[in-house]
Amino acid sequence: MRKSAAILLGICSSTAAWSPGPKPFRTSSPSITTPCPSQHQQQLFDPAPNLSRVTTSPRKTVTSTTPACPNEIFLASTIASTALVVGTPEMANAATAFTNNAVPSALVAYGHYFSLLGILGCIMVERLTIKPNMTPDEEDLVAGADIGLGLFGVLIAYTGYLRATEYEKGFDFYAHEPLFWLKVAFVGVFGASSFFNTIVIIQRAIAKRNGELVPMGDKLSKRMIQICNAELVAVSVIPLTATFMARGVGYSADFPWQAEAGLAAAVFLGLSFKYVKEALTFEDSNSSIEL
Repeated sequence: MRKSAAILLGICSSTAAWSPGPKPFRTSSPSITTPCPSQHQQQLFDPAPNLSRVTTSPRKTVTSTTPACPNEIFLASTIASTALVVGTPEMANAATAFTNNAVPSALVAYGHYFSLLGILGCIMVERLTIKPNMTPDEEDLVAGADIGLGLFGVLIAYTGYLRATEYEKGFDFYAHEPLFWLKVAFVGVFGASSFFNTIVIIQRAIAKRNGELVPMGDKLSKRMIQICNAELVAVSVIPLTATFMARGVGYSADFPWQAEAGLAAAVFLGLSFKYVKEALTFEDSNSSIEL
């Protein structure tokens, strides 16, 4: 079926390239045929008809400068296209050469972009909801948004790993791209900073379940809002580095990627320790308004 479709495609492309002229009129004698329009036009306007054909001795090939009729060109191009496709079967499958990974690659890319939008939405919910003296319903809303942020974070990390190793340009390309590791470092900063809000929200959820929830004060709410603002900045910068990275900006085959990979890991681990410790030791102000 693929060969038949390819043959039909070759015939259709040849038809689009050349519109055949009118079929030659045949008289009762099969050996008498009227010339094609291009030949007839040349005979009318050629000032030196005897020079349009050059004939050498019988031992040499007869060469004619008369242009071929469109009918002949159409037939020749059709035969050539058909012979090329039939003679080389891999040409018939060229259009579907990458269809084996097309569907999973598209789904992984969609999951990556969708998770980015989900992360942005969850951060915006937290940013607009967190305030001093939140109601219990607002506390639940912030907790739900943070759970969604964690789930979308896992999804974007997993789909990003698949895109870097299984699909797209492959890890060999990204490993020698400095902007890739800069992007990884930004992701590490984003993830580490989110630990502060996550730990605080978990602590408050446990306190609420135990009936020991203290209304959020002004100092803690301001710090959590600052974290949300930093996360929004990171979400806007990370795709920018990804666009330059995907186009090979700064690519170097001699780039020592192990060094920058270690640096990105150090940034993530160091900031994670900082924000986790800050969340566990943070003391809120006493200016909160009780319910």
